[in-house]
Amino acid sequence: MKWVEALRASVRPIITYAFFILFATVKTAALFKLLDQGVGITDGLIAVWDAETQALFAAVMSFWFGQRALAKYRGYRS
Repeated sequence: MKWVEALRASVRPIITYAFFILFATVKTAALFKLLDQGVGITDGLIAVWDAETQALFAAVMSFWFGQRALAKYRGYRS
């Protein structure tokens, strides 16, 4: 069944998109809350884009794009 394979292949990307949207919504809400409390935009962005967020962002980018680069280097198709 071709549609089952397509659905199976789309699970990881759909979950990734859903979590990214949730993550972006939470970070945006946190930034707006900081701005509402009188924090400047620069300080608010620095507070929202903290070390944990940077590490998470790097891990996600490495997972999605590093995996493809390694597979290409090894001669596999991702």
